[in-house]
Amino acid sequence: MKIQQVFDGSFQTLFWVWNLTFISIVYLGILPMIGVPLVRATIDGIIPLEFSLTLAATSAVPTVCTVIGAGRFSKQPLQLMRWFYGVEAPLFLLCLLRLFLLRELTPASYQIIATIALCIAAFSVEMLYGYLGKKENFQNISDSQTSHNKQPIFLNSIGEKRSAWLQLGCHSLMLVVGIWAATLLLYYAVPVALFTLYGFFTVVIEFFKFTWVSAFWDIFRYGGWVWGLIWIPLSFIFFGLTCSLFVVMPSLYGFLYIHSGRKIWQSFAAQYGKNKALIGSLGVIAAWLAIFSALQQQPQVAALKMLATPPANDTVRQTLLAKSDMIRSGLVNAYLSPYRYLSTVGENNHIYEIYKNSLNWPDGAAKTVQNSYNVLMSPFLYLGSSADVKKAEKLYGEFFDTELQKGDTEAVKHAVQSTSNREEAKAGLLNVNQEKVWLQSQEVTVKENGDWADVQLYEVYKNQTPNLQEVFYYFSLPESAAVTGVWLGDTGDLNKRFVFTVSPRGAAQQVYNQQLVQRVDPALVEQISPKQYRLRAFPIPPKREFTQTEEPTEMHLWLTYKVMRQPQGWAMPVLAEKRNIFWNQNTRRTIAGKEVKYSGKEAREIWLPPFLPAVAQQPLTAQQAVLPGGNIISAKPLADANYALLQGKKLAVILDTSRSMAAQKKEVKETFEWLKTNAAGKNAVDLYVASAAGMPPKFVEDVRNFDAAKVIFYGTIQLKDMLQQFAQLRDDKSYDTVFLVSDRHSYELSDDRKPKVSISAPLWTVHLGGLPSGYDDATLKAIQDSGGGVATDMKEAMQRVATTAASGKSTVSVVDGYVWSYAKTPQPKKTAKSAAVAELKDTGNEGFKPIAARQLITALSKQKSSNQLTQLDAMHALAKNFKVVTPYSSMIVLVNDAQREQLKQAEAKSDRFDREVESGKEELTKPNNPLNVSGVPEPEEWLLLAVGAIGLLAVFLRQRRAKLIG
Repeated sequence: MKIQQVFDGSFQTLFWVWNLTFISIVYLGILPMIGVPLVRATIDGIIPLEFSLTLAATSAVPTVCTVIGAGRFSKQPLQLMRWFYGVEAPLFLLCLLRLFLLRELTPASYQIIATIALCIAAFSVEMLYGYLGKKENFQNISDSQTSHNKQPIFLNSIGEKRSAWLQLGCHSLMLVVGIWAATLLLYYAVPVALFTLYGFFTVVIEFFKFTWVSAFWDIFRYGGWVWGLIWIPLSFIFFGLTCSLFVVMPSLYGFLYIHSGRKIWQSFAAQYGKNKALIGSLGVIAAWLAIFSALQQQPQVAALKMLATPPANDTVRQTLLAKSDMIRSGLVNAYLSPYRYLSTVGENNHIYEIYKNSLNWPDGAAKTVQNSYNVLMSPFLYLGSSADVKKAEKLYGEFFDTELQKGDTEAVKHAVQSTSNREEAKAGLLNVNQEKVWLQSQEVTVKENGDWADVQLYEVYKNQTPNLQEVFYYFSLPESAAVTGVWLGDTGDLNKRFVFTVSPRGAAQQVYNQQLVQRVDPALVEQISPKQYRLRAFPIPPKREFTQTEEPTEMHLWLTYKVMRQPQGWAMPVLAEKRNIFWNQNTRRTIAGKEVKYSGKEAREIWLPPFLPAVAQQPLTAQQAVLPGGNIISAKPLADANYALLQGKKLAVILDTSRSMAAQKKEVKETFEWLKTNAAGKNAVDLYVASAAGMPPKFVEDVRNFDAAKVIFYGTIQLKDMLQQFAQLRDDKSYDTVFLVSDRHSYELSDDRKPKVSISAPLWTVHLGGLPSGYDDATLKAIQDSGGGVATDMKEAMQRVATTAASGKSTVSVVDGYVWSYAKTPQPKKTAKSAAVAELKDTGNEGFKPIAARQLITALSKQKSSNQLTQLDAMHALAKNFKVVTPYSSMIVLVNDAQREQLKQAEAKSDRFDREVESGKEELTKPNNPLNVSGVPEPEEWLLLAVGAIGLLAVFLRQRRAKLIG
């Protein structure tokens, strides 16, 4: 009897001391100190809601279990222990694991976690209600059923028989879970037991050395007596009890679950017979194991194997394309493996380190223990290596012809949000169409000047997140338009806004990205194709719900450009892509002095109308501007009847066969039918079919022999690689014009390689389905230097080529309804020395000169020069003089002298025109691998870590006291 009383007292003491200690720490320490800030941070979006809910659940589990234990089992010490080790401890541990270790769950890990949660719930039901079938015909069902025979309310609706079958199924799984979890915990319980025992004696020895006294004294000196007297003892008690409870948990947890499963099975068998009980249990376990086996097949194994070698023929390509879904699943799983798995199998070495280095086991024995642990933990371990992340990203781009972060944005974002990883401030691929910065207002003003107009776009941005954000636009303007200014401001006061500087494209990009890292205000406008521009502004001030601040709460941006009149009116910027920015029906819009209201889908999709009607409708007239150095640019309106088509020419057509072109199959077929009907009979048209890795490109001597319907679009090919393939196949063939037929290819897959591709004929890129975001500088140079251009259909491209040739050698381009021509007047010797000063003595048509300067730069880019840097400097000098953006000169807004000094230094470098491809790919911070260690602290080192934590607390209190006194 006395032994029974000792056990009862021990059980009561363990349950109440641990729970009351934990509850005291939570409700007297954690919640008052961090509870309110946590709620505010969650509302502000700094902390994910899932994190806060899991933390709340972790705090609530001991509280709820304590209340239930007090109400139902206060006089049953043995049941109190069953409740603690069967419900509270595993549920508390599960919350901790979900909070600190488990990130994005895979189907296999979902099954394990869901099964454990189900078994905990089943065990709690068994304790509170006993067997759910009939009870009057048998005895000894459960020790906890003496007064709790009523069925739970949520099971009344399914009936007694179904409840009994459901309970049998859950408790059959409990046998599996009990064995699995107990075995897994045993790997840690043995070392913890030895460490605890050794640590106890070490603590006693170190205690009498009094090395901890100075740290404690600092805590008392700097106002930390509450911590010194209450929280530190409570923490040591809590830590000690937790270690001691953890030591016995594997055996008790396994015993309780196996015992509970056996009792329910016996109860069911007594009511329905052993055969049914056996069939039911084995059926549930077999089904669970079958599902487990199916979910264990990680998709990246097959995907990486299939793409290990580039396909060598169309049959293999078609086979791989048919398995696209499986390949996508595998590559995404490999890329996100640091978020979905705790570790790779090869890098999981912590059990080996514990048993070999801390317990001094032989190397072979420690490896055997580690291998057996890996088998049990297989749902949480990745089958592969950490190098698979980069490999999968590369293969995804090569197979799907787009960046992984762009192709599977939602999957990547979900994985990132499952951890505390912060996204970069830079607006990347994960921010495409994200609603983080609200366009509060937008105003467009147009000042007409006959055949051309000055247009100003003024926007106000309001951040909807607690973090600094970047606004990012890809947009297009007519090829003859000229961007003439960009400004930033904290308010709408024009006198206080920050002005722009025209800078070499490489220097401007370098300084902008540096300032983005340093989180200082810059803005950048770049031209990345004959029509495409990139606009970026940072930082949009963060939103604060609770914090009062005098800092700016919004950002104002002004963009101006000059544009020629077209039959539809004045062209507006056409949006290609946006990042972070959004607008809706609440956005205030004023266009050309009139308030514009959009509703529904239009309010969220329309940025600007494509054209604004011109007020003055007089006939178009010729324009001319005389620029420095005697350069004359003329613009002559062109009637529809003046356009021509090519005749008697030798033409080359390059066909892009990358995977994204499959979406343009119809357009490809129509393009080649048009070529056969309208061009092939009057011109010699050769075809070059580009190909991704694995198969060689093909040459078709006459385009009329080509069947576009049989093309298999596969893989990815960069435009400059297509030009290289063309150069290799053509040998000594010469052409009058080269047309490259592609789509809105993925600019993000471009790189900074600069292959030497010499194309003497004008190069025209025809983009079916719309213009791309931009080009890498090597491709842009090939187009500009050859005198080519861009178009969205073959007829437009050929008409512009033919009309340009028919307009004379002085013609720079035929674009936007005008023929642009260039002439140079001889300069007297006395003014040749000061060409930079002679900026025209005539004052006529001053407003047209920036547009003319853009055309002059286009003309100069076609001229061959032995010193490329000198030629680029000359074109940049023109852009700087007339304050325009060009493919070689960008506009950057700077706000302080330090930034201006950085820009000055960047502009002096020889690589000032070398611009890098802005892939937009975000460098995600990989979560730590909790199962990989370089070494395990010795037992006595744990004590030093604890003393160190006390010391850090003392330093924190000292600093806080110093701030208060200051």
